[in-house]
Amino acid sequence: MAGKFKLITGMGLSDREKVCSLVNVWAGAKADIIDTSPFVMYDVQKMLLEKGFNLLDFDFCISVPISGDIHAKKAKISQDKCILCAKCKKECSENAIDPPHIKTNFCIGCARCKNVCPNNAILMYDNKNDGLKDFLDTKAKLDTLEIHISIDDIDLIKKEFKEKLFRIKDTDCKISVCLSRKFFSNRQVEKLLPELKNFCGGRNFLVQADGNSMNGGTDDYASTLETVAFGLFCKKLGYNVILSGGTNSYTAKLAHETGFKPSIAYGSYARKLVSGYNYENALKKAKEFVLKTKELIND
Repeated sequence: MAGKFKLITGMGLSDREKVCSLVNVWAGAKADIIDTSPFVMYDVQKMLLEKGFNLLDFDFCISVPISGDIHAKKAKISQDKCILCAKCKKECSENAIDPPHIKTNFCIGCARCKNVCPNNAILMYDNKNDGLKDFLDTKAKLDTLEIHISIDDIDLIKKEFKEKLFRIKDTDCKISVCLSRKFFSNRQVEKLLPELKNFCGGRNFLVQADGNSMNGGTDDYASTLETVAFGLFCKKLGYNVILSGGTNSYTAKLAHETGFKPSIAYGSYARKLVSGYNYENALKKAKEFVLKTKELIND
């Protein structure tokens, strides 16, 4: 997996038009891995075929959460408490908010809106449907199942990890586990990852090291230091690593300077980089970024 560029459209982002538009740009820029919500992957692959892409050129990954994982959260505004100050709207990176309403299919659960609300009018709740059954019914191409496990309950992690894993009958499907640095100490990671890998039998097992979840839009070294450090730790344990969470324009350079050549997943930063541009200009920016990234992590 070393040296791959991964696009993350966001587990919570299930608006088909927005996701397909985003994937069209980054697929044209030669992203290697396309990671979406299970709810939209069939539509993404249909769109790519219509645009003349070869599906075999991409690794398709769907992300599903363990109950309570931060990536599966959604925001809700209490209309009784909302004072229509619009601070949440200004903070939302996905344009999901028009106070006192939130477009659920745009919300990625980052909780930035909740953090700036002056009247505690915003609540975060779990999206109970992981979308896996809906996806499997479509028979769409699946190369990697990614299970997000950023919660505190280790027993629940192992229980639900096995449940989701065993729903995938194709033994050639890779299994990726995404865990956030916020929830796990080094000692916990050393103990937990071998157990999860063992559940996978002989399947290819990947670790997506999530340093600073959903903060890649803040384009500075501070936002990406944690993910590179966490990824290096997981690499030293012997795992194939994908960096995520806080990845931005500095990530590949920092990894390169440490001699680290991981795959890198871009979510918030990738969406922000092309936001507001027409297709031609968005594609140009995306191509430049993919090329620069691959040069650094494959040198």
